[in-house]
Amino acid sequence: MTDALPPPRIDLLVHSPSPGPYIPVLKLLLEPSPPLEHLLAPQLHSRISSLPASARPKSYAQLIDLAAEVVAAWDVEDQAAFLAAHPRIGETKNLSQASQGEQAPKQGQQVTPGEVLKRLQVLNSLYEDAFPGLRFITFVNGRTRAEIVPEIESLLSLSLPPPSPSTPEPRLSELRSRLRVSPAGSQAWRAELERGLRDMWAIAKDRVGKMGVA
Repeated sequence: MTDALPPPRIDLLVHSPSPGPYIPVLKLLLEPSPPLEHLLAPQLHSRISSLPASARPKSYAQLIDLAAEVVAAWDVEDQAAFLAAHPRIGETKNLSQASQGEQAPKQGQQVTPGEVLKRLQVLNSLYEDAFPGLRFITFVNGRTRAEIVPEIESLLSLSLPPPSPSTPEPRLSELRSRLRVSPAGSQAWRAELERGLRDMWAIAKDRVGKMGVA
């Protein structure tokens, strides 16, 4: 993240004559996706352009809040596709620069053990079975990947032994039989979608802070 070019000054961005300049900025703060490029960027530009100059965002935190309002008005299918642009927790390949920095061990932390990565792979698969069309997103906020494991297990109402090189991973078929599936559009599914989006906006604001921009 430290090698990424900072976004332009907010006062320049919010007076852009077209949505084009919004796209690379939003990709930097969020994650690249078709909904970001084809829905969020043009709609956010239109929303901001309709405001008087004095009412336009004066910080990137305010820009993110306005983007959240725009996304909140979308159909849940578009919201889910937008959320799914974020990488799965525990992924180690094809990460954006921002995600790579967020998922990497912090100073003093050990490299994530292989058994923890395997557990996260299993839990991500189970989560996507339990909440069809969604992807588990959480604001890591300095936590290790091992510290994320209980959070996903709690969401899935699973109680599993801690990941260990000496303990075989539970069979996926057995775990799937214990899942409570929340169909797309159900109350529980929508609540989880909203939770994921809240954490996604928290991640975006954290990225702004790390870039040192107002």
